[in-house]
Amino acid sequence: MKVRFVGAIKQDSATRRRRALQTNRTRNYRKRQKAREETAAINHHGEPLLDAVDSVVENEIRGPERYLSLENEESEEADISACENFTISIQEVDDSTVSTTEVDPYYEEEIVDTFPAEEDECQRKPQNPQIHVGESADLATNDANTDVEHATHKFIQQFLAGIHGCSVQSHRESLIAHIEAEGLDNHHRLDRSVAHDIPHTLDKEYILTAETDEETTELTPDRWQALFTGSTTQGSNGKPKQACLHVEQAPQTQPSISFDVDSILGFVDSPAVATHGIRFYSAPQYGQNISTDVHLTLDRVDPDPDRPRLIPSRLRDVPHFVFARLEGADFITFHLFFPHLPCSRDFNRLTDEQLSRWFDKIFYPAVRQVYDADRLQHLPASYRHALATCRAPRVENRLVETPTYQAQLQMSYFLSPQGLQQLWDYVLAATCQPGLQDFRNPELFFQAKNTKLLFKCPDAPHDLLAVMNSFECKLRRILDLSHICSDRLYIDVGKETCPMHNSVPSPEPQTYLWRRCCIRHHLGQLYDGDIPKSGQNFYHESMLRDAGAMTSLTPVKSRLRRGGILYGQIYSLTKEIVDAARTYPFQNPDLRHLALDPQLRNGMQSIGGKPVLCNITDRAYLASKRRCQYGLTDSKQRSFGVREEYRISWSLFQSVLKVLRSLTPEARCTQTPGRLSYLWVVSTPIFVDYVWHNINKFTTGFELIRAQRSGGLTTWEQTKMMDMFLRCLRVAVGGHDYSREGALWWSRRELPQSAGLPRVYYGLGFSQTLEQYGYCWIEPRIDWNRLRFLPDITGSVLFGSGTLHQRSDSVMALSYLSTADEG
Repeated sequence: MKVRFVGAIKQDSATRRRRALQTNRTRNYRKRQKAREETAAINHHGEPLLDAVDSVVENEIRGPERYLSLENEESEEADISACENFTISIQEVDDSTVSTTEVDPYYEEEIVDTFPAEEDECQRKPQNPQIHVGESADLATNDANTDVEHATHKFIQQFLAGIHGCSVQSHRESLIAHIEAEGLDNHHRLDRSVAHDIPHTLDKEYILTAETDEETTELTPDRWQALFTGSTTQGSNGKPKQACLHVEQAPQTQPSISFDVDSILGFVDSPAVATHGIRFYSAPQYGQNISTDVHLTLDRVDPDPDRPRLIPSRLRDVPHFVFARLEGADFITFHLFFPHLPCSRDFNRLTDEQLSRWFDKIFYPAVRQVYDADRLQHLPASYRHALATCRAPRVENRLVETPTYQAQLQMSYFLSPQGLQQLWDYVLAATCQPGLQDFRNPELFFQAKNTKLLFKCPDAPHDLLAVMNSFECKLRRILDLSHICSDRLYIDVGKETCPMHNSVPSPEPQTYLWRRCCIRHHLGQLYDGDIPKSGQNFYHESMLRDAGAMTSLTPVKSRLRRGGILYGQIYSLTKEIVDAARTYPFQNPDLRHLALDPQLRNGMQSIGGKPVLCNITDRAYLASKRRCQYGLTDSKQRSFGVREEYRISWSLFQSVLKVLRSLTPEARCTQTPGRLSYLWVVSTPIFVDYVWHNINKFTTGFELIRAQRSGGLTTWEQTKMMDMFLRCLRVAVGGHDYSREGALWWSRRELPQSAGLPRVYYGLGFSQTLEQYGYCWIEPRIDWNRLRFLPDITGSVLFGSGTLHQRSDSVMALSYLSTADEG
């Protein structure tokens, strides 16, 4: 019999409101369609419009239909209202920290439509694949499901049947409305959205100057205006270009689906979990501390000494250090956490004094009680001995002093598995002794990251059961699962949909991008229409409106969290081009100093107590350019797919395994006939070329103004323009939530003051242009003849202000005092 994995949809007031909105929108669309049929003049215009739509959706009709509906009509209005709700009650706005994250624009922007369970079942349920099982494998209805069963159904439904994107019909209606609003002419492909006939600076190993390139003098103000505002006088009444992915659709290749496990993380009760032993680090490097949010919490002592209590905290904020790595599987590391160890609110690293107490009074004494002298003679005598040993090769052999003279080696020592449990018992006993109780109740955490290539199943990558079975077998060979806290163990299971090279006559590589509307509607299905107001983030891809990514952190009290789904993310694998261990191009915060006058930069670094090394930021900027140039130009012949990934508990992992084992092999393997309507399919050379020129236009804007400095001096108006281009570079490539960049996102803001009238600030207006034109064009803010902000707003723009301005004022004040003293 057929089994559909669906959850019960709550029929609350919000759901009824969404249904009413959807009904009204459908009725309005039908009225417009009827009016076109009855009016000859509109008929004459409507025929080419519908022909254009048919040419776009022809291939999609062959693909599987998805349920849920479009959201385009409310998006712009709700976007504005979301931003208007945000207020800041501060006297001076620092543009480096301005953010609209207090109001989540993702949820205020659009209403996610959900359908009642009784309506249109045949259209809504995924047609791909059909799952057939025997009566013995029949699943209970949602009303009888436990939380784990509910999460199991959701997980299997998405991984085997695909995400619940919009239907082909809803895409068609949305496209008709879009063409009606914009006409037939103002729809531009990616290679027409960003001009190519401007100076190329991204591929240069230097920063442009007036002496190195005279080509810049050929650019007219009109060309610069068109480059950054998108304005054109041909066919669109002077409106900015519409960047439209619907005219970019390439013939889709037959997609290939594979599964993997990307991460493992959890807590263990003893290092004896390592069946082949461990290698402990004698001088842990704080660079290996957990610095990102892994979406797990641990109780720690309150930093406020007047409030002695334990408070839930993110792992990265709890005192810890990297303890060891697993022998035989060095991709697994162990971290030791100390919930009772006092530290500041924003934890960075353990002090040398704390590490010395741990090693010299707790760890090494325990090691000496367990292991024999033939092993002990190879270990350091103390923490300071180990630290000096690790630094010796880099310090004692150095002939030239450089800023890295403190660099140290990472040295580790093997401890056999036979004594690990006894060792841990001695450690726990020592932490209860007077003077060492701030180390009591240590938590041993282990993790393995970026293991997707390691845990792909080479024999059956398309079989989810085979991949999960293979992973579990490998895990049991290297870990003693009896020491793992099963209720605190999480696995990241991933699914990748990629183009197949040999499935089309042309060998041209392709890139898949998620449709924004589809992943947003899928979120509604995931939460049964009751979408949380926090923890859900949407990211636009490379300044495009209609392509993006999404992350979802399930609320603590939600049914999905209780069932074992902790976190999920959906993104395009084009991020692999520019992602260097979570270091993205142009993210160095000190790059903003490049916009300052060179003398101010030198003075600012001197005041800050830093050595005068301005060339460090120059090298960082050039390194980002170089990495983008190499990564993009060398990736034109590669194909890129999309990825779905969920962090699930061990109990949910076992529940999914149980259900998969009850299914037939045909049911477990996903089939993808026809076009996947929730993806954009773009030629890789076209997409990569678009991204390259999108970055290049901002590097050119920055370097052009920098080259126009008179006599090496930089005016403050030039600083503000360069600061703007550098801020845009931070978000020009990859997925970003632009609403967190207030200077870019805002159009006009009135912020209340403690006294008097509100203060007005101006941003670039991406919140407006992105929704209206499909791309982050800059609103009218700049005099392109002079390359300056308009005189009436230049004092209120969110560039060259805040911290950057304050530091500049400090340098100028110090310079004035020095001159006065000399006089």
